[in-house]
Amino acid sequence: MKFLQALFILFAVNATAQSELGIGIATIKYTGNSVLNLYAAAYDKEPKQIIQFYQDEVTGSPDIRDIESVEKWLKPEGFFLDYDQLVFRCKSEERFWIEVIVNNETGESYWIRKTKSVDLDTWEGFLKNAFMISRNSFPQEIKAQPNDSARTIPFDGEDCFQVKSMKGDWIQIFTGSHCDDDGNPIKSGWIRWKQENEILIDYFLTS
Repeated sequence: MKFLQALFILFAVNATAQSELGIGIATIKYTGNSVLNLYAAAYDKEPKQIIQFYQDEVTGSPDIRDIESVEKWLKPEGFFLDYDQLVFRCKSEERFWIEVIVNNETGESYWIRKTKSVDLDTWEGFLKNAFMISRNSFPQEIKAQPNDSARTIPFDGEDCFQVKSMKGDWIQIFTGSHCDDDGNPIKSGWIRWKQENEILIDYFLTS
């Protein structure tokens, strides 16, 4: 399999994150002059935390100002440097607000305003849009149906799957057309993507 893995920093590793998965994913698109205000409660007037971005002259891309201080409390789902995206698990939402989990280790959450720079998606929609997913170190077989007693589909290739649908803890997968698979590509199979609050897959958003 040949693909270019996107450069990213994950403050929390999916396989070990213990915070709740929430109702979906909030993706924040930022620039070199963006400011993200995080509030203790919806409709608060003063933010509890502020993330300020700046344009790094060395890398030529946006970065977080005072990162040493911010990373003490900010451990989100993902921080994708090459694509200017900050990814949070979404805990709940109101009409104009989204509650996001800012620390996947402790479950700490804040509220952010809904703006044009914030994309909210379900886990199913988020994973369907991923460039590829793979099974992580959690041992599991590919099943013909979304249950443990279903027939196991033999597969000895390298994981490079896309998501077709979701049913509870299970996702229906297939081998993506961009994957180099000299063995037996999966046309349709099922794996668990989560078990309680533990994510059992790795995902890559871009090539």
